[in-house]
Amino acid sequence: MRLSLATKMFLGYTLLILMFGVMSVYVLGRFSAERAQLNQLNHQLLPLDRLAAEIETLSDASVRGLAEILRADAASRLPLLQSARRSFQRSMSLRVRQLQGILARADRVSLSDAQRRFLDEVGARVDQIRDQTESLDRLLGATEQTWQEPEPLDPAPATPENDIEPAGRRLLRDVRLLKLALKNRITAQVLDLEQQESRATAVVLWMSLLSVAVGALIVLLSFLALRPVQRLAEAARRISRGDFSASVPAGTRDEIGFLAAEFNRMARALEGREAEGRRQQEQLELVNRQLKQSSLDLELMKLYNENIIRSIHHAILVCDVRGRITTLNPAAEELFSLQPAAAVGQPLSQLPLAGTCAELLRSWNRVLDEKTGLFFEALPLPGPGERLADLRAAPLFGADGNAQGVLILGEDVTEKVRTKQALIQSERLAAIGRMSAMVAHEIRNPLSAIGLNAELLEEELERLGCASGDEPRKLLSSISGEVDRLTQVTDEYLRFARLPKPRLQAEDLNAIIRDLLRFLGPELNQARVDVRLNLDEHAPPLPLDEAQVRQALINLIKNSIQSMAGGGTLTVQTEGGDGTIRVRVRDSGRGMDDACRERIFDPFFTTRNGGTGLGLTLTQHIVMEHGGRISCESAPGQGTCFVVEFPTHRPLPG
Repeated sequence: MRLSLATKMFLGYTLLILMFGVMSVYVLGRFSAERAQLNQLNHQLLPLDRLAAEIETLSDASVRGLAEILRADAASRLPLLQSARRSFQRSMSLRVRQLQGILARADRVSLSDAQRRFLDEVGARVDQIRDQTESLDRLLGATEQTWQEPEPLDPAPATPENDIEPAGRRLLRDVRLLKLALKNRITAQVLDLEQQESRATAVVLWMSLLSVAVGALIVLLSFLALRPVQRLAEAARRISRGDFSASVPAGTRDEIGFLAAEFNRMARALEGREAEGRRQQEQLELVNRQLKQSSLDLELMKLYNENIIRSIHHAILVCDVRGRITTLNPAAEELFSLQPAAAVGQPLSQLPLAGTCAELLRSWNRVLDEKTGLFFEALPLPGPGERLADLRAAPLFGADGNAQGVLILGEDVTEKVRTKQALIQSERLAAIGRMSAMVAHEIRNPLSAIGLNAELLEEELERLGCASGDEPRKLLSSISGEVDRLTQVTDEYLRFARLPKPRLQAEDLNAIIRDLLRFLGPELNQARVDVRLNLDEHAPPLPLDEAQVRQALINLIKNSIQSMAGGGTLTVQTEGGDGTIRVRVRDSGRGMDDACRERIFDPFFTTRNGGTGLGLTLTQHIVMEHGGRISCESAPGQGTCFVVEFPTHRPLPG
């Protein structure tokens, strides 16, 4: 049975762990044994040796002291003997008991047989020393008793003092034998510990070397076993870079070999898919190039059409069948005041353009169903100012011939309409001027004769003594007044008919207005009119005929004074912008309705008794001759405002 790679690695590392375990158990066992010997050495042998040395020193000193006491004179030796006996008895008994206590506390269970035999031998020697000590103490007691008795008559009796020195020497010999035995045992045990340590060190060293060798062998085998994984990783990196020819040799029959074989099959499959992918990519690139070319052609066609639409000066709006804007050109943005981002996708009915296209929206279904075009003339446009546009609406057909939307063409006809109206107005004024000149010429001569005859009659009546309050004098006075009034009217007609072309010079419009108001100051004060000036001090000089402009402004101001019968406020304002200077003359008078406002500039139209109806007509004519425009804003009870616009740039005569 072949073992798997994981099993091999598990067994190898298990063997290594077991070796380290055995070595650890051995080391712990040696440490335990050495620790037991060290405990015996430190707690038994060394204390025993120390006490034996003390007993040896004490015994040696006691024997020498007793020898000196025995040789002393009879008078002083008894006290010395008593003191030496008590000291020797106390010291020896204490140390013998200490020796016996150490031997009694020894743990004989954990000791070997040799160690127990040695302790028994030491105990026997301690007992022998104890017996020798007691024997010496008895001799000392007997000697002390003998010395206390009277001297015997027998000159040479047998006394115990003669046995003291031999007994002391025997005690000292036994103590030295005990000390020698302990010293030999300590030396032997120290040497044994050193030998055990050397053997343990050697065993640990060899086991460590063996473990290192086994570990190195396991690492080498693991490296050899895992080397195919490295080759597999390198092959995977090559495949990730697009090299599908990479392969891994399957040299083993374990998991690595199986993985290498599967990897090689995967690489071959990826190589085949890559080839198929390249072929499909080439086809897609070909199709993509064709699509790009088609898209480019369509884009060029779209740009071409858009350029055509942008180049057309007429406004173009394209709407779908539901009236939503789909396309508009820049001319439409400007004409209809639309923003492409906000207008595209929005229905016409929800845009400011809805008012202009109201009639078209009502006829929307007619354009789609009848497939016919519609034309709308001079429609008002949204936005600032008064602008007019002509609209043409036509159905927009699709490839199937059905209407898919509506095409709206717009043209700004504001200037065209204004020019036409100005032309008509000029023709009317010219005709009125000619008629006025003819009428004035035909009337002035008879009026002069009537006036002269009236003066002659008045002189004749005065000569005849007719008083001024008489009826004839009153009639002549009335005739003279009417003749003067008709003469003034004919003068205005002639002035209107003979108005020359303006002689333009650079003039300060604000200065003209200030001078004019100073001139009319008394009349304004008499009419209780409060004047408010709001002049644009940055207004540039204008190309004007000062006399004609003064006449036009006088007509406007006098018209305002006459509309404020009980007094009021007159506001004169100038402001610049968009290449024009605007003059606003506003009063707080009675105002007028729409019918009067629409006819206010018509010749001979007047709302004032005794008026000629030519003042505002003359003012309009002067403004138009200066290339400007005049308009009127009024409502009943809200006053009237005349707005005069003069162009800032107009060539002056050379």
